[in-house]
Amino acid sequence: MINLPAQIYNIIISQVACLRERRVSRVTRLQLGLDVATALCCRALYRFQNIMYKTISHFNNTVHALSGRVASLLVLSFLLFFSLQVFSASDINMTITPQPAMVGEPVRLQLISSEDYPEVIEFPGAEGISWRQGVSKSMQTSIVNFKRTSAYIAIYEFVPEKEGELKIPALKIQCGKKKTLTDPVTFKAMSRKYTVSSNDGKTEKKNAGLNEILFAKCSLLTDRKSIYIGEEVSFEIKVYGVRGLDFDIRSWPAIGMENVAFHDFSSTNPQNGHFASAQTSNEKVNGQIFNVYTFRSAFRPIAAGKLSGKIDISCVVKIPNDSRRSSRSSDPFEDMFVSPFANYKSVEQNLSCRFPEFEAVSLPDPSGTVNYLGLIGNWKIKTEISQENLKTGEPATLKISGSGEGTIDTLKAPELRLDGFRVYPPETKKSPAPATGSFEIRYVMIPLQEGSTEINLPVSYFSTSAGKYVEVPFNRKLKVEKSDNPQASVVSDSGAPTTTQALFTDKKINGKKINDILYLKKNLSGQVILPLWKNHIILILFLFILGPALWGFSEFRHYRRLRLENDPVLRRKINAIARKNKLLGEIRRSGPEKMHAMIQNEVVPYLNDLMGLPPGTSATELAGKIKDGELSALLRSGADSAYMPGTSGSSKSDLRSSLLASLKKFSMLLVLFMLPLSLFSELSTDQQFNPLTAYNHGEFVKVAEFYRKQLDMNAPDPALLYNLGNCLYQIGEPARALVMYERALHLSPRDSDIRENLNLVHRKFMLPEVGSIDSPKDLIVFARDLLRPDEWMLIAAIVWAIAGIILAFRRRFASEARFYTSITAAVMVFMLILTAPFSQSTTSYSPKTAYAVIKNMQVYLLPSETSRQTDFRINCGEKLFIEEERDNWLRVRTDNGSEGWIKGDSAERLMK
Repeated sequence: MINLPAQIYNIIISQVACLRERRVSRVTRLQLGLDVATALCCRALYRFQNIMYKTISHFNNTVHALSGRVASLLVLSFLLFFSLQVFSASDINMTITPQPAMVGEPVRLQLISSEDYPEVIEFPGAEGISWRQGVSKSMQTSIVNFKRTSAYIAIYEFVPEKEGELKIPALKIQCGKKKTLTDPVTFKAMSRKYTVSSNDGKTEKKNAGLNEILFAKCSLLTDRKSIYIGEEVSFEIKVYGVRGLDFDIRSWPAIGMENVAFHDFSSTNPQNGHFASAQTSNEKVNGQIFNVYTFRSAFRPIAAGKLSGKIDISCVVKIPNDSRRSSRSSDPFEDMFVSPFANYKSVEQNLSCRFPEFEAVSLPDPSGTVNYLGLIGNWKIKTEISQENLKTGEPATLKISGSGEGTIDTLKAPELRLDGFRVYPPETKKSPAPATGSFEIRYVMIPLQEGSTEINLPVSYFSTSAGKYVEVPFNRKLKVEKSDNPQASVVSDSGAPTTTQALFTDKKINGKKINDILYLKKNLSGQVILPLWKNHIILILFLFILGPALWGFSEFRHYRRLRLENDPVLRRKINAIARKNKLLGEIRRSGPEKMHAMIQNEVVPYLNDLMGLPPGTSATELAGKIKDGELSALLRSGADSAYMPGTSGSSKSDLRSSLLASLKKFSMLLVLFMLPLSLFSELSTDQQFNPLTAYNHGEFVKVAEFYRKQLDMNAPDPALLYNLGNCLYQIGEPARALVMYERALHLSPRDSDIRENLNLVHRKFMLPEVGSIDSPKDLIVFARDLLRPDEWMLIAAIVWAIAGIILAFRRRFASEARFYTSITAAVMVFMLILTAPFSQSTTSYSPKTAYAVIKNMQVYLLPSETSRQTDFRINCGEKLFIEEERDNWLRVRTDNGSEGWIKGDSAERLMK
């Protein structure tokens, strides 16, 4: 407590009395007034302290008197008061537009605050309401009576999902650093109705819902309720929109159905392979004309049981904005069909329909059915042969063709075996269409012996209309006669030649004797390093560097020349450096008596130019600017014969003696080094195996083994590959001989002997000949393959260097047009040449290229002999592309696009 002394009151009273009597000066009165004010403040403070002391004492006594439970209640009350302050109602204004809200259409929830942008912390779950992602923000500013106010607006969207009174619960709002809890809001949602009239003008239908004027239907194009597994059935999905309704279909129908496989329409409809192209038409439903979008497809069940599914289609409907409604009508229901110049909004509409339920049943057991083709449906099948009278070695064709209703994806060709015939793997052609199609299976047969034979090849399919397997018989007797064509005997040979004389005959193919192209090459053509890019890499890199280097050197000289022309001092320095050796030579040749004149006439101008001094600088001035004391003294004296450098080095006789001794030593080492090599060469030539003599005596196995040992697969010689191919052909391995010829031709593409032998083997396997030109494309490929990829790269490097030379001498061209024509032509030729090796790397020289070396090779669906076999086989010598390698299996692709797994030893790579 602060105690005020009683003297204060006496002082105040006396001072006030003095003021009243005006017995003091003005300054004294001012001082007295301040003292009075101070005293009054102290009195007021004294009274306030007394009041606070009593209040605090009373509060302390009250707190001590309360129990613990009452204290807890006070704490909870305090926390509740604080939370209400945090989530208290604020000045946030919340509105919902439009009113009334329409089911399925977006509704805007607008939050307005004067402090900051309101943000919804968490969207509460509300029945019948689907919130959309995202928020749009804006700010509005207004000035009234020179007072500026701002409104921060945040707009959220939601979609009502049902009619009736819907409620938005309280929202937690973050507005700056303040959190606010809004009040719940109730609004009314209703379905939009449209006024539509019938087209006949007799009846009228008002207030139709959107689902009545825009809907989808799905129907099967069959009356049967049960469908066989594997049977293809067509169906269609139709989207109906009443005429005048502005809507767009945003997506292809999405079908939710399991255990079915859809027809592939990728070739006709790249956008969606499950459907054919959409079609439009008009239909009349209940007196209304509807625009109809039809989506057709087909499927086949892959499992038994009842099947059904759901179809979803996303659409967007254009609806006039509600802001124009008052100008059109007072009716609360929207009229869809107004002027096309109206202001529209887009509303998403998802159409759904059910797939008709059906039952998938299994096929009967095909046991005992002959040559089942895998076809299900109603088919017309016929079998025919190209000719009745056959001749040995001349091919004939057996064809199985058919068309009808059903899928041909499950078609498989039956196996055909005939005694006395070579039968090639069948070729299958399919022409699929939804629920229909046609096919053709061709067998090429070559009779190997005379006589009569009978072909019995019945086929069968499963008829869905009859509910059973239907057999189509085929039985034909054929007569085989001897052929008069000498070429046929060569083509018809299906195995190894029985004797050497069978190959060395005088029969001709295309005007050339067979034995002429089976001779061995005496001289080797040189090794070719693999990979091919290593062969000319040094020269290619040199040429690629040479072009830019020449251009850069030319530009350097040009800019150096320009600099010299613009800088005479620099030009003098460079000229001085250039004549240094000449000056030193003149000094060496001059006598002592001429040194004074040499210094004045030659050395001083030389140093002036070298140092960039004015041309008239005297020797004395120059001596003062040179830091070298000796040279400075020489310049001042004008003559010092000791300055002249002496010559050193050996005499001409000593140089001649050293040169003779070096040459004698080098010659002796050269003779000593070459002598053992020559002796070893002569010795080995006498004792080595002579492959040419052994080949002429029919020792093909020994010659083949010899060439295998000589062959280096990292740097093979095309001639060795050619000779090894000849030996393999002679011992009855034409497929492996084909691989050797292919390797040799790819390493030496312009060798006609290799190409002829390769075509001989191609004719044996009835493959197209190499180098034949039947179209402009064949001509381009033939010209491309005349050079190896590394040779094309070498030519490209030469053209690149030529382009650098053109750029280096561009200032010497008579006109700019000629220069630009030359450089453009060089660049175009360079780019054109580069396309050749890049094209070869993915086609003819691809590391994935291989050739089949086993006849009538079986192909599997999986890399296992226990897996299912494919419906095609690979012929011996057929070109393959290796897609994947797994353990000892290869996944290969043929030229016609068929894929499957084969054993690793069934094919040989082109380049190992």
